[in-house]
Amino acid sequence: MNPRAEDPGRCGDADCGQALHRLQAYLDGELPDTDLDDIRQHLSDCYPCTDRLSFEEQVREIVRRGCSEEAPPALLTRIESALDLGGRGPGFTAPGFSA
Repeated sequence: MNPRAEDPGRCGDADCGQALHRLQAYLDGELPDTDLDDIRQHLSDCYPCTDRLSFEEQVREIVRRGCSEEAPPALLTRIESALDLGGRGPGFTAPGFSA
């Protein structure tokens, strides 16, 4: 049996460091297939890393729910106009220059 599975409070070995370092890429679906089995195996054996994964998933869900508002149509129009003008739309002042 894996020692991490026997001691759910233990984390911090090299495998944990690598798993935590790659956690965001794992959540974003950006890990190469060759790494997926390794991190999934580690997460199945290591309670602290699995707990961290759960925390990160919850944070993402809270952010996702909190960012559900759309920009008002007038703001979108202003942004599109500014982009069409290369960011030099009405009222634009380059940093360090006065109007």
